[in-house]
Amino acid sequence: MKQILGKISIPPSQSCSSIKSLIGTVLIVVALPILYMGISQTGVLGNALVALSIMALVAALGIGYSFFLKPNREDRFAPKPELDCVLEPFCRSPYEILSLSTDVESLAVFDRDYLLDTMDGDHDMVAILLEVFIDEHLDDGHKIVQALQAGDMEQVQMLSHSLKGVSASLGIEQIHALAEQVEHDVKMQADSEKLENVCELLKMVFTPAALEIQAFLDEYAEIKSRRENSQETSTHEVSGRDKSNIASAQVDTVIASYALSTPTTSIQVENRDNRAEPDCWLDIHALREAMDGDEEAVCMLLEIFIEDNLGTGQELVAAASEPGQQEYALNIVHALKGVAANLNAAVLRKCCGMAEKKLKLNESVSIEECREIEWVLNQTIANAEAYLAEATTSA
Repeated sequence: MKQILGKISIPPSQSCSSIKSLIGTVLIVVALPILYMGISQTGVLGNALVALSIMALVAALGIGYSFFLKPNREDRFAPKPELDCVLEPFCRSPYEILSLSTDVESLAVFDRDYLLDTMDGDHDMVAILLEVFIDEHLDDGHKIVQALQAGDMEQVQMLSHSLKGVSASLGIEQIHALAEQVEHDVKMQADSEKLENVCELLKMVFTPAALEIQAFLDEYAEIKSRRENSQETSTHEVSGRDKSNIASAQVDTVIASYALSTPTTSIQVENRDNRAEPDCWLDIHALREAMDGDEEAVCMLLEIFIEDNLGTGQELVAAASEPGQQEYALNIVHALKGVAANLNAAVLRKCCGMAEKKLKLNESVSIEECREIEWVLNQTIANAEAYLAEATTSA
């Protein structure tokens, strides 16, 4: 506080107050004898002495009031050393307490380029992951502070660990760095004041991160809307008869995809009947490493993959069966290839990559080839479901 208010010296206001005190004392000492003399005298002289003594007493009272009960402007702002210990916390600006270090401040609030590169440019998957983060983790900063205030260190460590992994995989660097610091401080039983400050900083950086993520999602929604409108205008309308034919083809696809014993197309899968090696469909170990060991994030990605791709193989076969749907089929295999790359599903990625290459060269992809991709997709989904079931059981 002394650093804020300056070095304390004897101010002019203190000498002024001493003079006022002396004058008031003199007035009282003089006024009392004069009052006594005025009461003793009669006539004009007595009345004059009484009036003079009363004026002196009133003046003394005024000086006393201004000195003892109503400090002057300078006195009100004069430092009071005995209150330093009480006022010190309030004199410090909150920005002096809650300020990011230069290392954390230099990190990206949200690195969209990193996330898009990690997701192989799949904007749809990126948007899904960010929406899940907003829905499930936006309040984690408040939850960590509340758990800390309640003394629940186990909950603080668990929340910060989960947040550390998720934010790292999404390129939310400032949140990742502070969540990692919180987890470390809890493990090392750091000073409570230091831990509280780091938790408050973590809560604080959620606001700019949420704003940047929401801006990205808004941009994506606008681009997606324009893309869908463009596709609607360029794609031929399907009549009711055509729709029924497509539905029939989808039903036939479900039966035929599992009836195939050996691949008959250029897009083939080695060891198709080998179901004893789950890593050939989905490399969980590599996925876990990419998620920084966060099991919750791994399960979340697999759940999203299953939910979004059930029936996608049937849509691909239907698109291959319908003339004029080559662009739609290309979009499907491109999206599947990106998802497969993110999940380390090597076989699915290879099949979709080959189909994508043919479609980009304006070469046709046969129904049998699309059925082969559907079969691989179903195997990958089955492998993901088996892993989730095992994870639920072990939990």
